[in-house]
Amino acid sequence: MSIADIKLFLKTCYPFELLTDYQLDEIINNLEMVYFKQNENIKSLSEFYYIVLKGVVVEKDLAGNEVNYYGEKDSFDYLSIVGQNENQFITLEESIIYRFPSNVLLKLISENQDFANYFKKTSKEKLSSIASENPYLFAKIKDIYYQKPLIVESNVSIYEAVKKMTEEKALSIIVKYDQEYGIVTDSDLRKKVILGRKNVEDPIGDIANKNIISVSPETFLFDAIITMMKNNIKRVVIKDEKGNILGILNEIDILAQYSNQPQFLTLKVEKAKTIQELKTISEATVNTVRLLHKEGIRTRHIMKFVSEINEKLFQKIFNLLADQEIKQNCCLIVMGSEGRQEQILKTDQDNGLIITDGFQSEHLEKFAKDFVEALKTLGYPECKGNVMLTNPYWRKSLKDYKESVFNYINNITPENMLNLAILIDLRPIEGQTHLGEELRDYIFEKVSNNKTFLSWFALPTINFKTPLNFFGGFDTEKGKIDLKKGGIFSITHGVRSLAVEYRIRETNTFSRIKELVNLGVFNRDFGRELIESLEFLLTLRLKERLKKLEMKKELDDYVELNSLTNHEKDLLKESFKVVNRFKDFITNHYKLNYIR
Repeated sequence: MSIADIKLFLKTCYPFELLTDYQLDEIINNLEMVYFKQNENIKSLSEFYYIVLKGVVVEKDLAGNEVNYYGEKDSFDYLSIVGQNENQFITLEESIIYRFPSNVLLKLISENQDFANYFKKTSKEKLSSIASENPYLFAKIKDIYYQKPLIVESNVSIYEAVKKMTEEKALSIIVKYDQEYGIVTDSDLRKKVILGRKNVEDPIGDIANKNIISVSPETFLFDAIITMMKNNIKRVVIKDEKGNILGILNEIDILAQYSNQPQFLTLKVEKAKTIQELKTISEATVNTVRLLHKEGIRTRHIMKFVSEINEKLFQKIFNLLADQEIKQNCCLIVMGSEGRQEQILKTDQDNGLIITDGFQSEHLEKFAKDFVEALKTLGYPECKGNVMLTNPYWRKSLKDYKESVFNYINNITPENMLNLAILIDLRPIEGQTHLGEELRDYIFEKVSNNKTFLSWFALPTINFKTPLNFFGGFDTEKGKIDLKKGGIFSITHGVRSLAVEYRIRETNTFSRIKELVNLGVFNRDFGRELIESLEFLLTLRLKERLKKLEMKKELDDYVELNSLTNHEKDLLKESFKVVNRFKDFITNHYKLNYIR
């Protein structure tokens, strides 16, 4: 990597994007790249700050519990540097990691307040932020995920209790006495056993804290969070009305669910029994997206979160509305941005139904209408292009879909190319999902080796001009830039064309790029640049759409150039340069100059 590449990489790693170019240069001048083998313990945590370039690192507490994961662009560990963390950091796979001296990090923290705020924000403050901004936290404890209790008798030895704690991957131990309970946490083990030199053969009851803070399963999650904050604790015990311990709600579980995990909402989807219940959940996702974006969670992770929620919602609606015959003879598919798992805010519906050859039912049309209406109730607008179950063109037999694909290939028109592009991104959601995979195989069979057709199919990649002018500035439309035409479409469609050529079953653009790199279609550095550029463009669009949503304006793909910071403008230019390089690659790969 060149210095410019390293700087671009750091600018895409939160919170380093908050630093000035001069401050980034200070990191780069002290930066070194370190290779770690799989299962290698990372040492010198108090001396260096680490940024993952490639690989995965797991953080484990003193009891051996996995408490956090760090992937590409994640960094660690400020708390180790300031002496507040004794956890281990171990590589789950071969990893390449940047590191720079801790004194450089502390200097930058003292110089840049925004940068400092990221590191000094406590778990308590993050919980407070979640609680105040997400109204969905008025769910009850009984309806959400919490850990089952590990209960041991008070006369069991510390060694045996900790051994069982490790085996069950518990974060704490509930200690049972004759008439009461106590609790032992990893903090107790560290202070009372390790630092206090306690004999591990002594009873676990000797070190348990009997002052247990508990809540009822009927307690709202919001109130449980407030209880944790008021008592300055990281967990609450859940007790029923008879005093029986049902489980433990940990701070880390709550934070994990709202930083990058969808378990909380998906659990509610599974429990929902009506469309109205699903509507409440669907509305909550917008608030969660807003919060995740504000907290600096990467856009592609937010996409994954939303996609998993949407998939559960679609599955639930399908199963609520479809009769048994439809379930046994049809496959619900989503396409377009939803098929690619790249829809964050509800812009439109793109869905269809693949029907087993020969199957007919008088209920199909009503089911299709009810399904689309249900999605509208949940806030998904109808597709302007009418790509929905209610359109018979997207509700037909597998045989008919195959005939359509055959027609697309042998009659090259803009409409046919668009329909094929929509279909290539199909993702089977529910019902007889093998029908969707069979249709995908048919597309591969007819398209992958057809070089002439692939060239025509890939041609739209270069249809729109990248909005950079000869002098290195931006070409705007009355001060605005269309991010989709400017770059997002070129990357997604070019990658889609390569994906069908190389028979890549993944539909997500980021996953397709990674697979193309693995296949050697282009090198790893260019693949990383494509991913970073696409993510930046999508992040910029999400930021603008959230603003427009707040102002109740129609969502589109435009961004006001004057609303961008100089830093954002620089990154936008760099992203568009990568788009142009990708267009050149597609032009050469498919020899587009010969057919334009």
